[in-house]
Amino acid sequence: MYKIFLVLMIALSLLFAVACGMESLYIVTAEFESYQLSEVEPPVELVEEPIDADVIIISNTPMYIPIPPPPAEPRNATSIRLTLLINGTFTTFDAKNIDGANYFRFSDLQLAFEGVVLQEDELEQILRMAGDAGSPISEYSDNMYLNLRQLADFLGFRVAWVGSRNTIIIDADNSYAPYPVFIVEPLPEHIIAQITGSSFHPEAPFDYSHLSYLTITHVDFYGKSHTGNIIVAASIADEVLDIFREIYDYGFPIARMRLIDYYGADDYYSMADNNSVGFNFRVIAGTDRLSRHAWGMAIDINPIQNPFIRDDIILPVAGAAYVDRTDVRPGMIIPGDVVYRGFTSRGWTWGGHWRVPIDYHHFERR
Repeated sequence: MYKIFLVLMIALSLLFAVACGMESLYIVTAEFESYQLSEVEPPVELVEEPIDADVIIISNTPMYIPIPPPPAEPRNATSIRLTLLINGTFTTFDAKNIDGANYFRFSDLQLAFEGVVLQEDELEQILRMAGDAGSPISEYSDNMYLNLRQLADFLGFRVAWVGSRNTIIIDADNSYAPYPVFIVEPLPEHIIAQITGSSFHPEAPFDYSHLSYLTITHVDFYGKSHTGNIIVAASIADEVLDIFREIYDYGFPIARMRLIDYYGADDYYSMADNNSVGFNFRVIAGTDRLSRHAWGMAIDINPIQNPFIRDDIILPVAGAAYVDRTDVRPGMIIPGDVVYRGFTSRGWTWGGHWRVPIDYHHFERR
């Protein structure tokens, strides 16, 4: 049967050659054997080359359809579930840990960064990043997994990892302050709405008028100016503003200054993100006594460079690198510097002088 089929194919090929006026014709069969069927010109020696093909092709010149190369070796990928704190909002996504790095579905990241508008060339670069990461590229964006840190670097976002909480903090606010601003005002309505049920609770023995909202410009660790916010008791608001103006004029770096509500009023997240903060209606850890933060009479500055230490407990965890206070580095508070003088000269107590615990980032007013 096979021979009959081959004879028919050769006959059809001859007819095709005659009709087209072609001098020589080749047939490439599924077994990749080449036959020279007719010769008008002197014989030409055929050089057989391996051909990858998945169909039979008839032509006056050898042709083939390439078979796609075998897929690359699978990478070490593990399905995981991570919490993202994005611009103050917690959300949880399924993700993949590929070769030790965290990858998220492009569609999930689009949802998370819904306020971000990407230009066409930026989107193309992201797609190339996905390809470099070994992600499946298709017309459906939700099939792609992107390396979160690469994406954040590309878009100018800041990413921080809080390992003990299995949470990634993403900060998409990369704006700078065009000029210094130092303002004291009563709590605006949108701030009241933001803190109610978060850092402010109904059982507080005072109302909103007890507090003031401060807008403060500070310098970061790269020398860039940013505008932050802090809430303190109204009775000390002007004094606090003067202190931070002195700190700014001196150029002392402060990593960031956001309301504790950005972190769900969770002091642990705030410290891990090196956030400087004031009011938070809470008790002292391990007690039922209200903290001075609960009254708006305490301020924490650069918790990583100035950690809390009780026995073998160091908070935040990254603060372990700054336990040695003789190795002075930017952002550290030491006796006699501009931060220390600014607070203590006005009657504030520094937690760095305490014996147990030692709280280098903490100042409080009585």
